[in-house]
Amino acid sequence: MSSVQKTPDKIPVLIRLQNTAFRQAKLWSGLLVGLQVFLFAGGVVSIFSERWSLSYPWLAFPLAVVGVWISSRAAHFKSRAEFLKRQHEYLDGLGNRPSDRISANLQAELPAELKPEVERLLTEGVTYASDSPAGLKRVLENVCESAFFSQHLAGRCAVYLLGLLMVTGVFAVSFLLYCLHTLHDAATAVTAARSIAATLVFLISAGTVRSWRGYASFSAKADQTYADAARLLTGENLDACETHRLLSEYQLARAAAPLLPTTVWKLHRGRLNQIWATRHTTD
Repeated sequence: MSSVQKTPDKIPVLIRLQNTAFRQAKLWSGLLVGLQVFLFAGGVVSIFSERWSLSYPWLAFPLAVVGVWISSRAAHFKSRAEFLKRQHEYLDGLGNRPSDRISANLQAELPAELKPEVERLLTEGVTYASDSPAGLKRVLENVCESAFFSQHLAGRCAVYLLGLLMVTGVFAVSFLLYCLHTLHDAATAVTAARSIAATLVFLISAGTVRSWRGYASFSAKADQTYADAARLLTGENLDACETHRLLSEYQLARAAAPLLPTTVWKLHRGRLNQIWATRHTTD
């Protein structure tokens, strides 16, 4: 988002904490994906190697248990990050400061501070451009900005995952048909078919389809939130109930959606910042 900011002094603490929590959530999520890839690769190798097929189950079971633990850690940090992001939105938009107890507990729970270059990048993504004082108008302007970026970043993620699913599916089916028509050894053909089937199963079990649907759904919700917030801003008297309802629904949708990868943000932030700055100055 835009690097322009006029906000209360307490916000940097929340920004630092949520950056740390989101960073940890993404690191644990990436570790989980890596473990799933390793388990899948081991399963494919066990199809071709009789020796590996006997020892693989002994390794796969404890790693699967480790995967459950890694998944719980990723969910834990994502929950903390979303909580901090909500507190940040309340403080930035309304001036509602979280209790010192919450701030102290989270500072003690979360890991040490991030590297300066990582901190600067992540801070840019949670900084708002609104010049309005704390109040309903600033809340709605912040929601518009956040929803705009979320809509397009989640949409990009959905497109990337859909492309991955389509390319993998087409390749797997084509290769399967090729094997069935060209391989004369029935055992080899069956082995190839099993490998291809395992690949498709991996895409489903690793959550690729679920993530694609999550990104697509969140992108659509963010688009609708942006439209609703912009509509409320055009009214003469801002409705507090409608504003809080809209913010709460958007926060719930964001919490239920998959994490937006930092890499996708880095790839598209320049263009989206430029578009938002142009749109913002013409409103």
